Amino acid sequence: MTQTPIEDYIFEQELEVQPVLLEVRKTILAVIPDATEKIAYGMPTFWQGENVIHFAAFKNHLGIYSGDLSLLLFMDRIEGYKHTKGAIQFPYDKEVDFQLITDITRWRVETIEEKNRPNEQVYQFAAEIHEADKGGAYVIFPYDVREEFGKGRVKVHATFDGEPYDGSIVNMGKKDAKGEVAYIIGVLKAIRTKLGKQPGESVDVTIQERL
Repeated sequence: MTQTPIEDYIFEQELEVQPVLLEVRKTILAVIPDATEKIAYGMPTFWQGENVIHFAAFKNHLGIYSGDLSLLLFMDRIEGYKHTKGAIQFPYDKEVDFQLITDITRWRVETIEEKNRPNEQVYQFAAEIHEADKGGAYVIFPYDVREEFGKGRVKVHATFDGEPYDGSIVNMGKKDAKGEVAYIIGVLKAIRTKLGKQPGESVDVTIQERL
């Protein structure tokens, strides 16, 4: 069976630390068995939609890198270990707390899932249809997209005067009436034809994020 990049990394380390590293890999995979194993930033990395957790072997210690300030929740459990807000060092001459690694991994998964959870709010507004290049058209989303969704491109379910459309809110470099960058969603010609609407006319819009 072909080894994963993380197994390749482990078997390149000193023989005496390989059992610890193999146990770390086993511990993390028990929490996220479907994670992709790769090397990122020179470290074994478990990826599941994004980088979940890293580890690395050093001369005298094992490093666990969770990022996202998650270790703030575990401060009472890492007293005595050298650590930062996003990393912890387990010396090889002490027993490694694999339960702590399990709990940190679970927390990272929960944090990622919460961050990526769709915004269930339905936005309703009236908008002017604007003409775009090559016969296209769009409406401006009248809210701060990054504040509402935490990202600059959002897949959405939309309706225009009740006509459904699945598309995306995107930054096209357009300016709104305030001179700020506008986020827009296209209005297909087929929908405009069905509604009998042209650029310059108003349409009632609903928007909800989709997966």
